[in-house]
Amino acid sequence: MKLHPDLPVQLLEYDKRFEQYGNEFTYYDYNEPLELPSSMKQSFSIIVADPPYLSQECLEKVSETVSFLKKPGESYLLLLTGAVQHDRAAQLLGLRPCGFRPQHSSKLGNEFRLFTNYDPELRLGGWEQEES
Repeated sequence: MKLHPDLPVQLLEYDKRFEQYGNEFTYYDYNEPLELPSSMKQSFSIIVADPPYLSQECLEKVSETVSFLKKPGESYLLLLTGAVQHDRAAQLLGLRPCGFRPQHSSKLGNEFRLFTNYDPELRLGGWEQEES
């Protein structure tokens, strides 16, 4: 990270081409959500997740991984996934949608959203206001 080069970063990824990042890469298969080094347990205060699929099963397993990784107490979670996961993201991880709406260069049929467990206030469009 250019802004904070001393900040440790860990990429969990299925694609082994990312092994080029050395110690900053950990092989990850969401089908085995807890098959991670024990040293990672409760070690991260910021977690950004971008699950590969929009299925309920995938998000449930990624949620297990997030729970394994996040530090107790204040942790910042960001989840990029389909808008269709709104209720599941809230139920599994206590996340709310942000006003920011990711745009894709290709025409994907699913609207994507960014969900967080903290109010980003002026950043990312803040939390989307709940409709009453």
